[in-house]
Amino acid sequence: MSGLMHERHERPVGRRAEAERSDWTEQDLLTVDEALPRLLDGIDEVTGEIEATADPAERELLERRLEAMHLARTHLETQQEARRA
Repeated sequence: MSGLMHERHERPVGRRAEAERSDWTEQDLLTVDEALPRLLDGIDEVTGEIEATADPAERELLERRLEAMHLARTHLETQQEARRA
């Protein structure tokens, strides 16, 4: 056995260690109805950034992001339609 001693750290009752917390604990969870308008605003914002960007590499990244946002929009719209049916 090595001569190293390990300290025992105790935490207050009812408190979970940072690593044990759920990823969702402090997330801003949105419903589909809340997410879609925000996404549409984001699409408009990224479209404006693309139009204002001269750097080809940055423009390519923004175009990829915009494409992913359009896919997310389609997914959210499909979810809304399915809920209404």
